Amino acid sequence: MPIAPVTLNVLEWTAVVLNVGFTLCIAYEKRIGWLLGFVAGVIGVGLYALAHTWALGVLNVYYVAMAVYGWWSWGRDDQEKGIRTQPLRFHTVLIVAGLLMSYAIYVLLAQYLDGHFPQLDAFVTVFSFIATWMMTRKMISNWAYFILADSVAVYLNWRIGYQGYALLNGMYLVLSVVGLVKWSKTLEKQRAEAVSV
Repeated sequence: MPIAPVTLNVLEWTAVVLNVGFTLCIAYEKRIGWLLGFVAGVIGVGLYALAHTWALGVLNVYYVAMAVYGWWSWGRDDQEKGIRTQPLRFHTVLIVAGLLMSYAIYVLLAQYLDGHFPQLDAFVTVFSFIATWMMTRKMISNWAYFILADSVAVYLNWRIGYQGYALLNGMYLVLSVVGLVKWSKTLEKQRAEAVSV
């Protein structure tokens, strides 16, 4: 039985609001954001499955799992709470691996799953996977990876017909800059405290 367009709209905009709340909470290092991300991810799984953008559906399953992991990871007493950086070599390997994985998923989506917009779907999915994992580990560069993925996702969601998600990805671009600035200041403070000890 098909879902009424008004129901799809309500679900999409609910996920948009929850995702904005998630991103703001994470930018300010508030653990509660992971709960918002969990619910938004569950909604996203259904919406992207209905749109036959299979990789984005899988991405939202991953978001649900990472929300559980992020909640657990950020709540551990023994976890080093600080924001971390990685060397250029780490990013070079990660980007090359991400592009190769994007191509492999594109081939799978295009040839075997009759996916819609397979190149864009694969790229956004892979780089969002990477950025989300980096976020759970408090790597500051997660924001840069999200800026890249969300830039492409704006166009992809607009093409799918999900204007709410397209707007959300546009907001993510702004919020990712906010997150990057906020985490940069926190990192600077961490380094100053480490030097003074």
